Amino acid sequence: MNLLNTLTKKAPWLNRYATMYIAWVIVFLSFSSASILVVLSNATAVSCAFWRVFLASLMLWSARLLRGGVRGFSALNRATAYSILAGLFLAIHFLLWMESLFLVPVAVSTTVVVTYPLLSVLIDRIVFKENLYPLQIVGLVAGFIGVFLFMQPWVLGAYNSYGVLLSFGGAIAAACYFSLGRSIRRGASLTGYTLPAYTSASVFLLVYALVSGEELINYPLQAYLCFILLALIPMVGGHTLVNYMLRYVKTSVATSIALAEPIGASILAYFILNQQLDLSKVLVMTITLSSIAAVIIQEVRSKSELT
Repeated sequence: MNLLNTLTKKAPWLNRYATMYIAWVIVFLSFSSASILVVLSNATAVSCAFWRVFLASLMLWSARLLRGGVRGFSALNRATAYSILAGLFLAIHFLLWMESLFLVPVAVSTTVVVTYPLLSVLIDRIVFKENLYPLQIVGLVAGFIGVFLFMQPWVLGAYNSYGVLLSFGGAIAAACYFSLGRSIRRGASLTGYTLPAYTSASVFLLVYALVSGEELINYPLQAYLCFILLALIPMVGGHTLVNYMLRYVKTSVATSIALAEPIGASILAYFILNQQLDLSKVLVMTITLSSIAAVIIQEVRSKSELT
């Protein structure tokens, strides 16, 4: 994230708007690969979730130590406590969503899980007392209709509708995670938030794995390669950049790149996993993603987003 700040300082024409667009492109490319890597790992959902956040934590802690140790970190305070709570929601998000990838196609799972900007608008309304506009209400209703349609046999076919519920549960957890992040990032540095959040998420997932008896270690080399890529690309290159943007824009705007994730993931799933898309799935995907777009467009129109 220092790289983006450095680019802005060295190139005056590269203002914060341009920096945000660069970040969005990187996040899109990063997020699109996540579901593919999970499926290719042939590991359990909890293993993919644990290694993703644990290795990402190691990478960020290593970078922090190389830059001057842990100065700036204080004892447990309100921001740290909220960061740990955010880590719990992050762990739940990954666990539910990754499990859904083994029950429904990548296109369906990613489209449902990216409804979290819709839920973020509701949270922003309740917590931050922000306005909810008519277009956003229409978008919310249409988005939830899209999720309901995904559970219908004529759309899912032989797949398990439980996977849709898991993915939607992952969306709820993601909305809570990002909304907490927005609140925390108003007064905390990027690493001051992400380090306790990612570290606590890995601890929560480790405890869950131990209690449930899930295997975390005995996997082939291909699985560990996928774990490393999950930590490096969608976690550090995706989630961490979104957390960077939360300091400057609303939650729903920072997470708006989610709109493109199902498209990128579906294309990759077609070529790599040989997952086909029929007309019914494309239709419901269009309804759901259009509803999210309507909500975000209204957010942008309501007022200037960058501070």
